[in-house]
Amino acid sequence: MELFGFGPHLMIDGYHAASEKLQNPELLTEILQDLPRQIDMTVVLPPHVTGYHGLTEEDSGYTGVVIIAESHIAIHTFPKRGFVSVDIFSCKEFDAQQALNYLVDKLDIGRYDTHFINRGKEFPKDLAVAEKILSGEREYLTARLA
Repeated sequence: MELFGFGPHLMIDGYHAASEKLQNPELLTEILQDLPRQIDMTVVLPPHVTGYHGLTEEDSGYTGVVIIAESHIAIHTFPKRGFVSVDIFSCKEFDAQQALNYLVDKLDIGRYDTHFINRGKEFPKDLAVAEKILSGEREYLTARLA
C-alpha cells in the first residue's frame, strides 16, 4: 500500500481524429457520461459540453467536462485541426490503457501522445500513518540535535 500520493493524471493528445466526431456535442456528452463507468469512477455532476468560437475557425471547437467524485475528466476538441486533448485526473487508480483505448475508438484518433504522472507526491493517503512518520522524524531530529 502506498502511503503518499494524491493520484494519477492521464493526459492524451490525439491527432488525426475524426473531425465530424470532434464537432458532435452529443457524442462528447455520451463519452463523458460513459467513460467514468468504464474506468469505475463516480459521476457527481452531469457532463457539460460547450462550443467555443476562437479567433479563427481552426481554433474553434468544443470543451466538455464531467466532475467525478475522484476529480474530473475534461475534453477539448479542435475539429478543423483533427486534434483533441483529454485529461483524466483521479485520486483513485484507474486503467489508463482502457481509458485510452475507449477514447481512440470513440473519436477515431489516428495518432496520439500520452503523459501519465502521479500528482501530489507528498499528499498523505492515511493521516494517522503520516503523523507517526512525522513524529518519528521529530524524535530523530531532536535526538540528533541534542
